[in-house]
Order: sequence, then structure tokens, then C-alpha cells
Amino acid sequence: NNRGPIEISADPGRSLVERLTNGVDAVLEAEHERHRGVPDCRSPRQAATAWIGVSERGLSEMTAAQRQAIARRVAIRLLPGEGRQSRLIEIRDLGVGLSPEEMPGTILSLNASNKIRKHHLAGTYGQGGSSTFAISTYTLIASRRAGDLRVGFTVVRFLDLPPEEYKTGHYVYLTFDRAVPTVAISESDFAAGTLVRHFGYDLSNYASPVGPNSVYGLLNQVLFDPVLPIWLDSEVHDYRRVIKGSRNALNGAVDEGDEDRRGPVLDHNVPTFYVSFGEFGNVGFEYWALERPSRANKRPSAAFVNPSRPVVLTLNGQNHAELSGSIIRKEAGLPYLSQRLIVHIDCDSLTPMAKRALFASSREDARRGVVLQLIHEELVRILKSDDDLQRLNNEARDQGMRERDETAVQEMRREVARLLRLQGIEVGHTAGARAGGDQPTTDRPTGPRGPRPRPQAIEVHEPPTYIRILWNEEQPISFFPGQRRYIRIETDANSSYHNPENLAASRTNLITDGSVTLKGSTPLRGGRMRAILEVPEGAAVGGTGLVRVEMSRPGLPTLSDGRQVLVHEAPPSRPGRQVLSLPEFDTRPVAPDDERWTELNWPDDVATVASSAVTENGILVIYYSTAYPKYAGPLARYEQRGTGLALSFTKRYEVWLATHSLLYHRDQEEAAAQLPAGSEQDSDTAEDRERQERCRMATLAALFAAREVELAATSPSEYESHDA
Repeated sequence: NNRGPIEISADPGRSLVERLTNGVDAVLEAEHERHRGVPDCRSPRQAATAWIGVSERGLSEMTAAQRQAIARRVAIRLLPGEGRQSRLIEIRDLGVGLSPEEMPGTILSLNASNKIRKHHLAGTYGQGGSSTFAISTYTLIASRRAGDLRVGFTVVRFLDLPPEEYKTGHYVYLTFDRAVPTVAISESDFAAGTLVRHFGYDLSNYASPVGPNSVYGLLNQVLFDPVLPIWLDSEVHDYRRVIKGSRNALNGAVDEGDEDRRGPVLDHNVPTFYVSFGEFGNVGFEYWALERPSRANKRPSAAFVNPSRPVVLTLNGQNHAELSGSIIRKEAGLPYLSQRLIVHIDCDSLTPMAKRALFASSREDARRGVVLQLIHEELVRILKSDDDLQRLNNEARDQGMRERDETAVQEMRREVARLLRLQGIEVGHTAGARAGGDQPTTDRPTGPRGPRPRPQAIEVHEPPTYIRILWNEEQPISFFPGQRRYIRIETDANSSYHNPENLAASRTNLITDGSVTLKGSTPLRGGRMRAILEVPEGAAVGGTGLVRVEMSRPGLPTLSDGRQVLVHEAPPSRPGRQVLSLPEFDTRPVAPDDERWTELNWPDDVATVASSAVTENGILVIYYSTAYPKYAGPLARYEQRGTGLALSFTKRYEVWLATHSLLYHRDQEEAAAQLPAGSEQDSDTAEDRERQERCRMATLAALFAAREVELAATSPSEYESHDA
């Protein structure tokens, strides 16, 4: 009964990656034997650096020729076979190889422990590569150990069993006299290493030559930052290329055959920095903002990641999980960057306990729990604290902003408030509509924070002349117990003055004492960096501390700045529903050919999406589809009868959508406040559920709006009486 571990994977493409990972392990194991295990490498990346010469900073730091020379040690070859549903796929490594006697306990075993004590290898569970058997009609495996005259080989297939006796069949491999067959082949014809050839492999989902729906795109996405480069030889599409991983392509690595010979154009990027998670270890974060989408390329991130899930969590450089783009759109408040922002979360430095808690053995998803929740919350803090991302988001928003008639906006505000009051809900004075791009109204004492001004460029000097913490000098930095903040620091020093990966070698020193602790920092880029500070959960209210930054200059006095820290009470829990205090809101139509449709991650089927809402700088922006059939159909009929009726219908439709969105927004906030600490909601499931709810409401909104228009058109006085 071996179907369970073999059929663990749902994606034929990811199964192929597991075979390639086995090939990389074989090469590293050969180098381990060659170097007699010296030095003692505790990770595959350390082994690749020590024994093969791969740069510590990744494949992007090497030349194209260097990458190509290493890539030929692990290769994948695509052959036409009988069509896209029945390809021939060959994976060949020039690694340690296996003797015929070793094969049953290694490459043909399931859940064996032959790698469990080898920290220089990526393999752990003893099953990943076997998942390819489920997608193949037959699999030929052949291997030779260096110095052995024999090549051991076998064939694997699924064997059905009599259904009257067995529930299912099982997977078997060929033996003679309970041993794998052998054959004598000269080393010039079959070098030491392993060959795995899959017959009838289903690659129907990866039929394109390049791009997201290709084997080339798949390998770069899943092997996001590979320990070793891989050689891809596609006889189906007649090309040969090096697989270096999307991370290295984003960092500017270019190889022969790449479409863009200059690498991607970036509007902003932050190199890897590490954040401490206490008992769970450290996590690395880095991200890239690609140039603004064009009509020809609405999803620039699709060349590197799944654009719907652009947050990639890796272990040993392999994509083990992806998080939804709703984190960028909704939680970080960067909806205009959702199709151009890519985030990499490096989990190599987590503790073994944390890795077990975070990753499933299938390497295809993350396990919901406290570790994922901590990473999720930290990512939101990082993105929200980056002024350049806020600037890029605001620039993209302003570029597509349309003018609104202020009179119509105020009328909508009054109409929405009236509808809410009819339901017995008292509306606070902070609710209201807002014209796109206008400043908030001033008829209230407080309101949402406006967009941060664009940061001025800092002129770099050598030696630097100042460093300062961006916080009011007369006020302490306030924390409540358990809070973490990203504190901005500015200087006119160049980036070499701070190395967050090696603080001992950095000229910039961050010092804390008292109630606050340092959890890490971002790199120094363009004169700006962020210190990551935290007050522990058990800190006493009223406690104080100090944060100080010092920058040493050879032969000159040290530059420094500091701020006091004060611990205050945690904010009170959210009040009840006596008064509904709502944010300002704005309604904006979106057509299927608009750039915003893609940025909102709306599906192509116009019947499945009606609207969505995003908070932007404290304003609830309600986007609605102009193609949703329940709205588009009546609108077309009213346009035939007259422009005035069509405008009236659209206005009333917007009122009903806004009313529902404000109530729904209130419910979502209250539900989030009631979630227990450490809980994690499935973003994709929640998004699908919200989309269905908004479609139902849009259908009702169109019915109500049409009824009101007809009442007004046939009997204005009756309609006014009905409103009253």
C-alpha cells in the first residue's frame, strides 16, 4: 500500500522539481566524499559554496559562463513523446551515483532515513522524487557509482490489483532474483551518476515554451534561489537554457537565451535583511518593485512568480509555500503595486522546531499556525514602513485618478447615511464619501492620515556628516507590551557603512537597553534604513528604555543619535456597535480592459466579480465592475432610453454598493478583532467568500437601483413620498 507517499503531490511540475533536488543532492554528496566532509557544512548552500565555489550571495554574483559550467552537472531534458499529455522527460545528474545494491534502500525506497543526518543535503523525507511515478506511465532508473563497472537499472510502474479483492493497486519496480538488473557499460558511455527517464509524463499544464505556463517558468519559480544552477534542454521547443531561479534573475543575472538581456527594470528593491523571531530563529526578507505595468504587460510579476501569490517562502532556495497577493493589496495598503511587487522570505535560519511547525512534507504549502502568523504580521509591518513603496503606490494611484463632482459626492454621502439610519444604525460624522485625489474634509477634529510626502533624495558624502533617528526629539518612542516598530533612520553615508547580515563588520551600530530590544534592521539604501525594535509582552507599563545609533568614521569622531522609549498601556478593545463610525469612501468603476482589473486580481469571467474594497490612506475605495451582467444589462437599456436615466441608475447603484461595503467593512474589522491571538485565516478562501457575497449584493443593488429609477421616472412625487 504505497500510493500515499507516491501520490502526495498535486502538481506534476513540482514533482519534477523534487527529482532535480535529488540530483543536486547527488552532486553535493559526491563533493562531500571528494572533500572527505571538510569543512563540516550544515546546509546545502554552505556545501555549494565550500566545495563547488558558488558565491555566498547567490548565483547572480557569478558570470553566465560560471553558471553554465556548474549547471551541466544536473540536467533535465524534454522530449516530444506522444504529445503534451505524454512527454518523455529525462533527468540526469553527474553526482555520487548508486551501486545496484544501494538502489533499493535509496532511490527506490519510500520514507527511508538515508539523508536524515546529512545536513549538507536538502532531502529529508525520502519520498519527494517518487511522486513523479504517479504522473508517468513507466519510469526507467539507471545509476552507476564511480569506479563500479556495473550500471544498475529498473523500471517502475503502477500495477492494478484484482478489484474484487483489493481497493486499489500499488507501485512496483522490476527485479531479477530479488535484485535490480545490472549491465556492464563503459564509463565513457554512461558516466557516474543517475539517469531517471519518465515515459508518458503529463505536462499539459506546462505546454508553453517560456512564461508562467512552461517548464522553464515553473523551474525558475519553484527553484526560486537554487543552491546550484540546472541545465534545461528542451527538444520540444528547441532551446537550451540555464535555470538560475527567479531571485537571481530579479537581481540582474542574465544568461544566454533570456528574453531581456539587461535584466528586469526595478523601481525599488530592498536586499535581504534578517529579523529575529526569538525562540523560532531568524527570517530573511527581501523584495522587488518592478516598473509600472503597461497595456502589453499588465502583470510584470508573472515572469518571476505566480502573480496571485507573489510572496514566496523558501527553504534551501526552493519555493515551499506562497502567500496571497491580498497581503499586499489589502493588509499593507498597496493595491496599485499588487502586480509588480515580489517578496522573498528566506526561512533557512529558522530553528528546526520552527521549520517543522511551518512546512508540510509535500513542500507545496505552509502550515497554518503561530510561525506563519508571525511571518505574516512582520511582512505587513515591513511593507507599511517603507516610504518608497508608499510613494510608488500613491504615484500609480494619482496617475489613474479621475475627477469627481464634489456635489455628487456629498449627495452620495447623505444618501448612504440615510439608508444606514433607516436600518436603525446611528452614523458618526466621520463617515462620508471623498473625491479621488482631494484632501480630506476639515469638518471633523481627526481623520485618516494622508499619504506621506515623497522622500527627498539624500546626497551622499564621504566621510558622512550626520545620522539621525526620525522621531520627535522631545517625545519618547511609545510602545505597548508586545509591540514591534520599524523606526526610520537617515544619514548621508553610503550603503557600505551598514551590513545587517554581519553587524560585527558594520560601521553602524544599533544599541538598545531597558525595556526595548533590537530585532534586526534593513540595509542602508539611499541614505535610509529602518531599525526593528520590540518591547516584550511582559514589559511593565511605565517602563523606559533607550535606542541609540552610532556610526564610526575612520580617523573622525563617531556620529550618533538617540531617543528615549516609553511603555504605555495597550490600546483598549474595540468598542461596541452603539455608533457606526465609518471611514471616508469613494466609488470607482473598473472595466475589464482597465489596468486596475488586473491589479485587483479579478478573474476573467465577468459574471463572477462585482466589486471589491480596499482601504487607501484611510479611505475605503469601492471598485465595481462595469461588466457585471446584473449591472451592465440594465445600464445598457437605460442608455437607450436616455442619458439621464442611465446616470441616475449608476448613481443609485453606487449608493447601494457603498452602503453594503461600509457595513461589510465594519463586520470584517470586528471579526478580525475577535480572532484569537496566533490564528491565521486562509486569504484565498476569505477572498472567494467575499467575492461571492459582493456578487449577491450587487445583484440586489441593481434591482433596488432600477426600481428607484422607475419610481422616479413614473411618479416623482410618489418616489419622494416613498423616500420620506
